[in-house]
Amino acid sequence: MNFQFLPNYFKKIGLFIFIVAGIPSMKRGFLDGWNAAQGITTSESFQAFTIFGQTITEPIYNIFAIVGVSGLLMYIFAQDKAMDEFIMRLRLEAVHLTFILSALFIFAVLIFEIRWTISAMGVIEYQVILFLIINKIKKLSALPKEEMGYE
Repeated sequence: MNFQFLPNYFKKIGLFIFIVAGIPSMKRGFLDGWNAAQGITTSESFQAFTIFGQTITEPIYNIFAIVGVSGLLMYIFAQDKAMDEFIMRLRLEAVHLTFILSALFIFAVLIFEIRWTISAMGVIEYQVILFLIINKIKKLSALPKEEMGYE
């Protein structure tokens, strides 16, 4: 079954949407990390913040998260320039490796009782990003090492 039903140019569109929609999440994460490093305690509830003069409230923040995941899905559903059985095999191996690494990570968190809070949307985003990285590494490692010298 082939899930790549979008044209190839949707890879660029999806990646652009993900990056733009991720700006509020990056700023919020940076501010939370900065405050934690300074010893400033923050409440667990969502606090509005501004980006480029626009106030980001919780519903808008959630919409950005959904749009960002939609951009990643666009990227995943876009066809590669050259689709064949080998590329499909590499993608499937990347999915398997992503699942195994995610399961091992969750197993380690449960075994060592690590207190780590993450939203369900964050888990999905991390898994999709991990898949994209593994898939790209597999594609790059599958390239021929040198020219064969055929004429």
